[in-house]
Amino acid sequence: MTIRPAASTPLATAWPEIVALVRTQTGNEPGVRLWLDSPRVHLVGIEDGVLVLECPTPTWSHQLSSKFAGAIRAALTEVTGLQAASLRCRIPGAAVRAHERELARTTQQPAAEAPRHGRSAAKLLEDFVVGPCNRLAYDAVRRLLESPENPINPVFIHGPSGVGKTHLEQGLSAAFRERYPKSKVLYIRCEQFTNDFIESCEGGGAAINAFRVRMRHPDLLLIDDIHFLSKGQKERTKDELFATFEHLANHGKKVVITSDAGPRDIQYLEERFVQRFAGGLVVPLDRPDPAVRREIVARRAREQGAELPDEVLEYVAGHVTDNVRMLEGAVNRLVQFSTSFQRRIDLTAARQCLADLIGRDRGEDAVAMVRREVAARFGLKPTDLDGRSKTQPRADARFVAMYVMRHVTGGTYGAIGQIFGIKNHTSVLHGCDKVRKMRGQDPELDGYIEDLIIRAKR
Repeated sequence: MTIRPAASTPLATAWPEIVALVRTQTGNEPGVRLWLDSPRVHLVGIEDGVLVLECPTPTWSHQLSSKFAGAIRAALTEVTGLQAASLRCRIPGAAVRAHERELARTTQQPAAEAPRHGRSAAKLLEDFVVGPCNRLAYDAVRRLLESPENPINPVFIHGPSGVGKTHLEQGLSAAFRERYPKSKVLYIRCEQFTNDFIESCEGGGAAINAFRVRMRHPDLLLIDDIHFLSKGQKERTKDELFATFEHLANHGKKVVITSDAGPRDIQYLEERFVQRFAGGLVVPLDRPDPAVRREIVARRAREQGAELPDEVLEYVAGHVTDNVRMLEGAVNRLVQFSTSFQRRIDLTAARQCLADLIGRDRGEDAVAMVRREVAARFGLKPTDLDGRSKTQPRADARFVAMYVMRHVTGGTYGAIGQIFGIKNHTSVLHGCDKVRKMRGQDPELDGYIEDLIIRAKR
């Protein structure tokens, strides 16, 4: 068995180009940054037609082999002209022993010291869909992972429920452990911190000391949902939490905090906390933008073995806008619908399946919903639909709204006209006839009206 070492071939300088090409061709920036573009991954050479890489852990090897093998081999050929039939990762003996020691240390820890990902299975950083809505928060986490010596501390991420705060913390927790196997990482929800502290207080001095050793020992402490502190005064808990932050900061340890609200918006949170958080990095995490929503829907569908048509992707991403969990729930329902009824998910099926999920806002009647939706489509305000103005797009918008309300309520033309301040029922009749003809000529408008009628009826 012979090996062609990287030092004696074009491979000597090709690896950065190979990584850059894989990044471009796969579009998987998070995955490439985490698993490929790392000083802990080295190109060894080509051994009997097999491209050999060196990496630090078995998990790292699995990620490279399962997700990037084909792209790396293709990039190798394009950059160097060399070919490899397959890819193999090897792990130096020292790295194996270090990894085994880390696994042994982790499994020997008491259950209370294990990371608590209580809501669901831990998520990976590379699966986080990045866009303008979350770029600041994602980059802050990546910077901490790639440069843990950076003095910025703590990182405080805030945003509404379901936009990915826990995903970022859990992803960072897993990636930090993988990249720095000798480090100590603790992920815990603020509620659990509170409960554990109360329990330790009841156990006496030894229990309190054990609690403090556990909380002040990690190299990286991740606390989720710190807004839990707003539910009551919890003075002793807050004192303990602040002392924990101070201890970790003074010893160069890192802290990442998430919250549904910004520091100044958390009730009962004293100025000392606000100032401590402001001295680090406070970044918002906004609701997913359209591009991120579309990619989330596509990814979650592929994970379940389903490929959704573009029109369905656009439909779901355009109507489920609040948070990631609702998007994932919508995809789960579509896949189950397809499986249960042995039916391909087209736009008609998606409208039927998700009608109750994307209907009216809570407390909103059908009239208000139709006004709001139609006005938004035509770039108007809901009040612009009232009256007899014949200027476009007001007239067309009003005709569409009247047509939809006619099908939703079954009311007379006169009754529909009164909703929009029109006394002559013939004007309503004329408008509905016009929209009927428009539907036959404009498939996009036809689909929009059909969808709006279904949603307004729920």
